[in-house]
Amino acid sequence: MATTAPSPLFSIIMPSFQQGAFLEEAVRSVLDQQGVEVELLVMDPGSTDGSRELLLRLQQEYDGRLALHFEPDLGQSDAINRGMSMARGRILSWLNSDDRLRPGALARVAGCLNSQEPRWAYGRAGMIDERGRPHASFIVRYKNWRSRKFSRLKLLTENFIPQMAVFWNRALWVMVGGLDLEKHLDMDYDLWLRFAKLTRPVVLQEELADFRVHRQAKGSRQSTEQLTGALATAREHAAGLGFSGDLALLLHRLLSWRTRLLYRWLKP
Repeated sequence: MATTAPSPLFSIIMPSFQQGAFLEEAVRSVLDQQGVEVELLVMDPGSTDGSRELLLRLQQEYDGRLALHFEPDLGQSDAINRGMSMARGRILSWLNSDDRLRPGALARVAGCLNSQEPRWAYGRAGMIDERGRPHASFIVRYKNWRSRKFSRLKLLTENFIPQMAVFWNRALWVMVGGLDLEKHLDMDYDLWLRFAKLTRPVVLQEELADFRVHRQAKGSRQSTEQLTGALATAREHAAGLGFSGDLALLLHRLLSWRTRLLYRWLKP
């Protein structure tokens, strides 16, 4: 009689397109995590850079823990939502295929989120270049400083939460209803603000992941559009908050202009 494999504790979704140069490192950073059961679902709408062949080889190595879906999608948000709909784990996240998890990250998160109550948690993230070397350490220090304490109004002033270091349980994902398909560059920021309406996050002080800066990264190529979208999203979530919301939006505008200048200086 066939038996059903137990569900993993973690499900990580990895949207990927034409990221063969970084894909193997990203996959291994998830599936080589120790002390937890994790599945990885890679959503690739049709890469032609050798990603498919690489993923099929890795799938054999990781014995059923790597699920591959080569299907067209409506963009990154759609790919992530589709992956989440197939995920079996109780703790969820997504990792872009040019980023990576730090060793031990999932074990550190597990105790915070293995609950029936809606919860989320975030930690810190390093920044690396194309070759995996530490990059722009002053930005990392700034984000660590901003993210050390959380409030919803503070989040409205800028998105200081590193996407690759955020995790949540299934109860919270079901309550918020997934990513907004109309948002392509700031869907993570919108999600954090929707999470924050329901519950405060657990704030971890450890570095859980690395964000990679390179010429082909969407954030590098469309930084202006991303900042413009983030301001619009903040405006949506500040509606009805009165003077506090207005002040948060003013600070958001000021910080956005500062970030635009930094992006111009740091552009790979």
